[in-house]
Amino acid sequence: MKVDYSKALDKIKFWKKIVENAKDFTGTSPPGLFVGRAWYPKVYVGILAPTQHQENAEMLDFPEKWYQQKASIEQILDYRGQLIYSRFRSPVKNPKGKLVEVTQELAMVKKPTDVEIQLKKNPQFKFTFNDWFAPIGNPAPVLEARLIENPVVERKVDYLVSDFDLKAQDAVVELYKGAIPVSRIQKIFSAGLLGLPIQRKFVPTRWSWTAIHDIIGEDLRKKIINYHELSEIRVFHSDYIGNHFEILLLPGTYQYELLECWNLDTLSSFGSDYESYWGRKKYVEITGGAWYAARIGVLGYLEKIKRQAAVLIIREVRPEYFLPCGVWVIENAVKGALEKNYEKFDSLEEGFTSIQSRLRISVERYVQKSKLLKNYLNQRKIKEFILHS
Repeated sequence: MKVDYSKALDKIKFWKKIVENAKDFTGTSPPGLFVGRAWYPKVYVGILAPTQHQENAEMLDFPEKWYQQKASIEQILDYRGQLIYSRFRSPVKNPKGKLVEVTQELAMVKKPTDVEIQLKKNPQFKFTFNDWFAPIGNPAPVLEARLIENPVVERKVDYLVSDFDLKAQDAVVELYKGAIPVSRIQKIFSAGLLGLPIQRKFVPTRWSWTAIHDIIGEDLRKKIINYHELSEIRVFHSDYIGNHFEILLLPGTYQYELLECWNLDTLSSFGSDYESYWGRKKYVEITGGAWYAARIGVLGYLEKIKRQAAVLIIREVRPEYFLPCGVWVIENAVKGALEKNYEKFDSLEEGFTSIQSRLRISVERYVQKSKLLKNYLNQRKIKEFILHS
């Protein structure tokens, strides 16, 4: 079903006159870039920058800080409404030219950087909204672009970008270990700056988010399955811009499932995806990028406490989430939940009673659809039988 986002655009229409009159300008890039997927393998690639110098420009494209400051959807729209998407067409493989160089330089920098932009035509006040990335809009064909200050790049980033003998997956993991924010790793990866020469190519932003979450998640999963099992039932929860999460950690070997419900009024949209102790080989079919985004948060927590567990995450997508903002919402809301104090329970029934107090629909509906709970309860029965036989 096609959604009408005209009301969302009404909330930022005061930017329309400013962006549509922009032609040549100097603005502070957060830094930001966007790689489209239409017409692949020759796609639109572009720099994101407002029409003027801004001291707080990093807030225009920094999901981790949006979550830290609990930015509302309206605030996120305001941030994104200021950005001009100065774009050009490029083959994803072997991209060349000055515009490519400037875009890749911006992908590496740590701090907001001033960039001078000359456009072929004025931007259009139109936006794309979807579940994978933050709202993107104000596109315009770019003629020239150049950085007008020296970019600041961390030594770790510079080293890994310069290493053409290291696989992209390994470079991503090293950046994550180096405490580089996931949103920045995504940009560096999307700009084709990591890996062996044959691996280096522009990756559409939509795909790169899931790729980064999957690479980091797989590295964490392979570590945590060697840890001792969690010894108690823990429940965490969080809310952010209409996304409610209940996270249930159960004693046992690692397995993971994300259960989602949309359209709470009609209860018409349930979805789930699951992986066993051995992981998955195929891309998830139902919950898509949300599954990978939620997994990275909980695996990071298990790595921190050096334990493995059976992990069930319930996500209720409530009417307050009137505009999709990207998978970063899920990643950061799950991480945020796991940074809070948890509830400890002696039985699943007690845990479900607590979870039910915060859900808007019956927890039984989730339990009935959960593959993880069926497997988990069966495994416990077998284990108890062996112990008492």
